[in-house]
Amino acid sequence: MTQKFLLPLVAFAAFSLIPFLRADEPAPVVAPRVVVDEAWPPLLENSVNGIATIETDEFLVVPENVKAAMQKPGVMQFVMAKKTPRVELAYHRDLPNRALNGTGWSAWGDIAVASDGKVYSGIGDHGNNNGGGHAYVYCWDPATKTLKQIANANLAAGAGKGDVTWSKVHARIVEGKDGKIYFTCTLNNGALAFQSKWTERVPGGQIFQYDPATGKTIVVGAIPGEVTPTTILDRERNILYLNMEGKTAASDVALTAFDLTTNKIVYQSPRDAVTGSRNLALARNGAVYFSGKDGIWKYDPDTKTIAPTGMVFPPNNGMRSSTDESKAGFIYGTASGVGLFFRFATATNKLEILGPDFLGGDYTTVTVLSPDEKFVYYLPGAHGGALETGVPIVQYNIETGQRKVLAFLGAGIDKATGYAAGGTYGVKISADGSTLYANFNGQPHTQIKGHAKAFGLTTFAAIHIPASER
Repeated sequence: MTQKFLLPLVAFAAFSLIPFLRADEPAPVVAPRVVVDEAWPPLLENSVNGIATIETDEFLVVPENVKAAMQKPGVMQFVMAKKTPRVELAYHRDLPNRALNGTGWSAWGDIAVASDGKVYSGIGDHGNNNGGGHAYVYCWDPATKTLKQIANANLAAGAGKGDVTWSKVHARIVEGKDGKIYFTCTLNNGALAFQSKWTERVPGGQIFQYDPATGKTIVVGAIPGEVTPTTILDRERNILYLNMEGKTAASDVALTAFDLTTNKIVYQSPRDAVTGSRNLALARNGAVYFSGKDGIWKYDPDTKTIAPTGMVFPPNNGMRSSTDESKAGFIYGTASGVGLFFRFATATNKLEILGPDFLGGDYTTVTVLSPDEKFVYYLPGAHGGALETGVPIVQYNIETGQRKVLAFLGAGIDKATGYAAGGTYGVKISADGSTLYANFNGQPHTQIKGHAKAFGLTTFAAIHIPASER
């Protein structure tokens, strides 16, 4: 199959600033292969109404540096998919400026697939926390293939002069038991929250609720004086768990349970309980696992107590990502440090290291269990490393242990759109297991001066996995 770019046939708007087309309106605008510096974000090359649809054999080409790395001892071995995925790509639009502050527009948190199939993702500008920061949440509608900005965190908070402003969406976005969308925001460095001048309007980390039925976003709770980089939701019990940090010092982190039914804190651990604040794992019985002193600890929601499990990673490692618990009783995930892929059995507290997550070990922040529980999916290289390894999508076969790379997205996306994807902190899968969604950090192919190589321009991608590859 030769390289081709598939243009959508439906004339739906890609963003809220473009209305639905009527019969008497002009045809969709196809963006040329040129970066427009006057607007931010620029037009996405080879797109129709902001959506670029890409299907190319380039996705199945293994980068030369990856081939070379495969020859080294101890690296993760993989097979290559035979059929290319189809990718729909869109910029997060309606942004007030370029955010030329060194990091720029960036996406740091996990995304959510709601029960109606819509997908929610967040971005921020890494801007000034003491006024002028920006953080937004977007909704992708797979039926109409549109990406729309639906929530402005600082506007919803009522932030005014003298208030702290949110600049990152770092924790997970989740759908509550009530069908509403919940998220929270943080600062450029949440560990330094104790230095912030909190106010009555913005007293600390706020829990936002977006109602898809009304389109309104409100604040339903706050945890004064501290913020969180990590959340996980026990949807059955409607409890949101957060790793709250920065209340008294840069090193303090407390596991916190917030009841979304009563909008009250129902538990908070000692401030030194959590040693790795970037991930929480949830078991089917409601237990929560986290990185604590000398290994993995467990929170029991019935007794509201924490205790060590005896599971210990190799030195300088802790949980960085985790899947839902499978029906077989396993949680899969990746460790920080050297980039290990693991699984642990919740019934026996047995931890099993399954090898490096990619090549000799990479930085992977999200692992996703497929709905049929046959596979674990992940995209290594979250903090820019994906630029160097071609933006791989890894599929782990639970039964056989085989790793398959479904695609190296980097070169194909770059050639089609002029966008260089640098990695992701947000990945989820559709209810039927056919589509992976990812929120990418990256940059224009023609790099704008002042941006780090993997940040400054964010995209949302729908990656359609061929039936023969799943």
